[in-house]
Amino acid sequence: MIPDTELNIWEHSQNVRQLYRQRSLGEVGEMDASAQGAELLAPFITQAERPPRLLDAGCGSGYLWPSLKKRGLKVEYHGLDYSPSLIDIGRETLGLPPERLICGSIEDLRGQSFDLVALINTLSFGPDFRQPLARLADTGARAIVIRDNFGPETIRRWETDGYLDPGYNHLKAYWNQWQTAEVAGFLAGYGFTVTEVPDRRTRGRVEMVVDKPYYWSWLVAVRPGSLMKMRNPL
Repeated sequence: MIPDTELNIWEHSQNVRQLYRQRSLGEVGEMDASAQGAELLAPFITQAERPPRLLDAGCGSGYLWPSLKKRGLKVEYHGLDYSPSLIDIGRETLGLPPERLICGSIEDLRGQSFDLVALINTLSFGPDFRQPLARLADTGARAIVIRDNFGPETIRRWETDGYLDPGYNHLKAYWNQWQTAEVAGFLAGYGFTVTEVPDRRTRGRVEMVVDKPYYWSWLVAVRPGSLMKMRNPL
């Protein structure tokens, strides 16, 4: 199904498209979140008997892939995003088979399985975390690595972006904060052991994202029996 882009904020920011193209081409510095995400995924990749199938959900233009390659991490990378223009950038710049970058929703992957899932800077932009995490858990992934706006309580925001192209600044989107313990408990219900990992760049400090407060943190969810277990589970 072709996504409806009229109300999609990511389709109405020339600045975002330019930045994502530069990231994919390596013309700007490596994104800190991609670097840390690749390093958190690395133990699961290096201990695998074969290159694992990795789903980068909400991949933008797929700029996690260059961070994985930079570290010599061999994976079968699949990127998924709901924004056609961002997927097109990845298909033009990353050198991956075009079918590895999918424009659509998680439901479009029904029946497919993945060894690992990355979900970086994505979960707060939806109305709730439960449905996407349930769908991703159902892929059979042995580990899910998440970076998002986590904190001691859930705060829901439905607000304008304010930084879009002329004529689109009226569009609203979700800019939520999720309670860390609630997300971890939800994943535990799917059989994962969950560990919180500090965000290396922000170190617990607030970061303003289009004038919204974000407290970035990581959750690493691992199924029992996986090749590598994290310390200090929540």
